[in-house]
Order: sequence, then structure tokens, then C-alpha cells
Amino acid sequence: MNLLKAIGKQMKYPRGLLGKLVLLVMTRSTIKAGRWTVNLLDIQPDDDIIEIGFGNGANIQLLSQQAPGGSVTGIEVSDTAMEMASRKNAKNISEGKVKLHKTSGNALPFKDGSFDKACTVATAYVFEDPGEVFKEMHRVLKPAGSAAVTFPFRENFMKFKPVEAERFHLHKLADLEKAFRDAGFVNCRTENNDRVKFGAHCMLGEKPASN
Repeated sequence: MNLLKAIGKQMKYPRGLLGKLVLLVMTRSTIKAGRWTVNLLDIQPDDDIIEIGFGNGANIQLLSQQAPGGSVTGIEVSDTAMEMASRKNAKNISEGKVKLHKTSGNALPFKDGSFDKACTVATAYVFEDPGEVFKEMHRVLKPAGSAAVTFPFRENFMKFKPVEAERFHLHKLADLEKAFRDAGFVNCRTENNDRVKFGAHCMLGEKPASN
């Protein structure tokens, strides 16, 4: 159980050598869900995009490829993730196309209406209060901007022993959908994908074009 608890803690907040290993394994489990999310967002070449909880930076690469004339901003709380993502995206960072910030998703250091698209993948069960993160995603989006929140099927994820050991915040789908709508998103819908690890939901919504 001690090992399971250690792995669970690393999944929530990767640190050090074990954290790097866990991030690599997590990326293998979530990269397909990341690609699916990128496709659902219908990213345009000049979009400015923000990703909350970028892990080792693999999804940052995907986003950059889809928006070669735009920019990608990443948010993380883990120093280990920052280090790995910085190496993986070094070229785009040096060219100013990617910027990585160590900060919390519920207190984004950006002005209102800064981004065209916002996403977060495999993070919803880490957030104690996901509604606060959704409100920040909504705030920093431009009018008519789009958001995507992707996370595993709860019933499948609950069976993963390290999750059980570390007690993630296993929010119900209906509660997450309500929090997403309450954050201000409109035209909301949830897509499902049972072909990725654990299965995945993706909540999609838009910021109203005008207040």
C-alpha cells in the first residue's frame, strides 16, 4: 500500500525521479485522449491556446503543431513537469511560440480575453474545486472562445489502485458538467471515447460571443 500511495501522490504532484517516471507512464496513458481533445477543439492556425496541467509537455507539442501561427501557454504546479516540458518544447520556447508558467489553474495570471482556446486533460480529479478552474478558463477566453475538459470515466479510474490509495477527488460527471455550465460556458456538450485508457469524457463549451 505504501508504494501505491507513493504512486498516487506522484500522479497528483510529480516530483523528482519517481515523478519523471510517473509522468512518462501517464503520458502514454493520456496522449490518445490528448490528441482526441485537440481534434475536438477545432484549433485554427493562428489560435492562442492555454493548457492547464500540461504534464511532461507532450500535449503542448500537439497544440503547437496545430497552431503554427499562434501561441501555446502552459500552466503547471509541478517543478518536475516544468523541467520535462521545457526540454521537450525547447525550440518553440526559444522562438516565443510556447510559454510555460508555474501557477495554479484557479488563479491564472492573465488578462480577461487572452486566449482563443483553453483545455485541460486528465486533471479534473486532481482539482478539489474544479468549478474555480473552469471559471478561470472562461475568464481568460476571448468572446466566442472554446474550452475542452477531458478526464477518465470515473467508474474505470476508481479501479486503479494508486487512485484509491491517495484518494483523488472523484467528481461525478453530472457535477462536473454543472460546474462547467455554472462557470458561464454555453453550447455545452459532452463527448465520450471508450477507445482510450480508462475511457474518457470531454466536456466542450464556448464563452458567449458577447455579454
